[in-house]
Amino acid sequence: MTDERDGRRGDEDKRTRLGRLGEQLTGLLDPEAALRRGQDLVTGVTQATKEELMRIATSELRSFLDKMDAVDLLQQVIAGLVVDVHMQVKFSRGADGTTQPKITKQSSEISVRDEPDGDGG
Repeated sequence: MTDERDGRRGDEDKRTRLGRLGEQLTGLLDPEAALRRGQDLVTGVTQATKEELMRIATSELRSFLDKMDAVDLLQQVIAGLVVDVHMQVKFSRGADGTTQPKITKQSSEISVRDEPDGDGG
């Protein structure tokens, strides 16, 4: 009986293999089906690649921003600036008794300091 069962299993295996081979051959003979499978494969790989790249870029950006000290960065930028403001303001009293400012000369200049001061700040 075992020989008979082994024979049936062998026949079933052959049929299964032939069925798979037939499907593969049909796929080769039907270019539209092969194209659809290839297109689905490319689309899946492209989508997975895009998602992975976005995950990596997001992670790197988050890590960079977490390590950045915004207050220290702004202090460094401001420490290197020189702001010169020249203005002339005259105060006078109006007819109604309120003080009125009058700006007669105004100029400002912003430049970057060549060498930092030795004052530690």
